[in-house]
Amino acid sequence: MVEVFPFVRLSWRSDDIRREWEPIRSRIYGAKSFAEYNMVKKGMRNCDVYQLDPDKFDTQINRVFLDNLHYLAILRSKQYGGFGHRHYDTDTIDENTFIYGCVCDTLENAVKFHDAGVINLNQRIKSWLPTEMNQMGIDHDVTGALLGYPKCDRDFFKNVWLSEGCLDPMFEVAKNTEGAEIVDENTVNVGGNVYLNRLIRYFGFELIPFFPHSFDCKEAGKFGVNFFKVMSEYDEEATWKCHELLNMPMVWSLQNCITYIEHPLFIGSANGYDTPEKKTVRWLP
Repeated sequence: MVEVFPFVRLSWRSDDIRREWEPIRSRIYGAKSFAEYNMVKKGMRNCDVYQLDPDKFDTQINRVFLDNLHYLAILRSKQYGGFGHRHYDTDTIDENTFIYGCVCDTLENAVKFHDAGVINLNQRIKSWLPTEMNQMGIDHDVTGALLGYPKCDRDFFKNVWLSEGCLDPMFEVAKNTEGAEIVDENTVNVGGNVYLNRLIRYFGFELIPFFPHSFDCKEAGKFGVNFFKVMSEYDEEATWKCHELLNMPMVWSLQNCITYIEHPLFIGSANGYDTPEKKTVRWLP
């Protein structure tokens, strides 16, 4: 499969827009990170993906233990910006490396998340029965369940992302949405639950951290409500601004391994994946 190394480019449509929204964008990142971690701390889900950075891993680890949570490292990856379809394994630890791992409510769940996330089965900490965990390597269903993602969305992910190779399945999510207008085989007009709009997540604008199977998935919507509430505890204004921005009309397209976004406030691009034809989703709130 043709692959482009992760990147993100965003251009605000005016200096006035940039001055207003760029600081808010940074605050949204902070609110999302807070929600992902604190939903575990609050008992709202079992695990969270937790990245250790070389310049602050000591304070990050201290935070986990002081919160009476558990952490296990899974792999070392090269640093990258943009939407990562995978990790870029490395044997070194330096300023260009981060540690991919999990923060969890119990040690048992930390071990289970770790063992579901390693490619080499010899790296598993504990032996699992074949009925409990995939014996061929990474078990995305176990990982997704521990992260609190609904079963319908985990099944969708396994089908489109793993089996069909749709690494950024926004077009497929749109097609699954009730009432979506199928303009042609490669173009969809769609609306739906604003919480589930992930068309511009590359730039930090999202209110759930996973792919719903449709933009009207009820179970994903429940997760989105909780995620929004916890984000709001950190920064209510920025969280509502994110909601406002996601509720604007926009066009998402994918062609030649590049994802392109047209939004009223900005235009942007990010790495995508190779597809035979251009795919387009028009979000009509």
